[in-house]
Amino acid sequence: MKKVEEQAIYTGFTDIHNHILFGVDDGSPDIETSLKMLRMAYEDGTRDMVLTPHFHPKRGMAHYSQIVENYEILADFAEKELPDMGVYLGREIYYRSEVLDDLDKLQEKAMCGSDTVLIEFSPNVEEEKVRSAVLDVIMTGYHPIVAHVERYVCTVKNWDYIYELKQLGADIQVNASSVTGDNGWSVQRCVKALLKDHVVDYIASDAHDTTSRTPQLSKCYKYIVKKYGVEYADRIMKADVVEKFG
Repeated sequence: MKKVEEQAIYTGFTDIHNHILFGVDDGSPDIETSLKMLRMAYEDGTRDMVLTPHFHPKRGMAHYSQIVENYEILADFAEKELPDMGVYLGREIYYRSEVLDDLDKLQEKAMCGSDTVLIEFSPNVEEEKVRSAVLDVIMTGYHPIVAHVERYVCTVKNWDYIYELKQLGADIQVNASSVTGDNGWSVQRCVKALLKDHVVDYIASDAHDTTSRTPQLSKCYKYIVKKYGVEYADRIMKADVVEKFG
């Protein structure tokens, strides 16, 4: 019988959260960097990328028309140079209640034009605000994914409430670097507990550059395969974008 690690296929990853799109937030500053990041992700085994530029008062408030224009440039490159890599457009929304005031505009901030939104919060957000946000999003008819849930102070102190967010209807995303311990022991301890109970729905890179916050997922995938099995690793790292957000 093959070892678990030998049964895994170390390619075909899906990255639903990154800042590879150039010139629109605090991620890639230019097309050259974006192309390097795409190639880096491809060589590491990623085959589907959902680009998620910030909708954030301090990190990125580019006009939607500019985001679409830059996205089309990058997607055109991918189609020519990396034909088996899918490049899609989403958004990471810094949650404030007013983003739900205009549902037509919210569609511009959804994942691939679907009814799913990726929401983030201040690192010092309180548990109750996250709960309320999840309920607010659901009540509008949208489906929330809570971005990098392990980065909030309240989560590291008490991760039990993440289970409640799941019960309310939210999906949970964590960053690959948190799984592998690059963000500290307390964060990794929290993430390991969530992974053990299969609470995590997505693992993504949250990549911002080609050096310290890179779009590479294979190291994390190997770790999850070894600790939690191929089936779960594939489920949370090889999502079908069309099926999930189509």
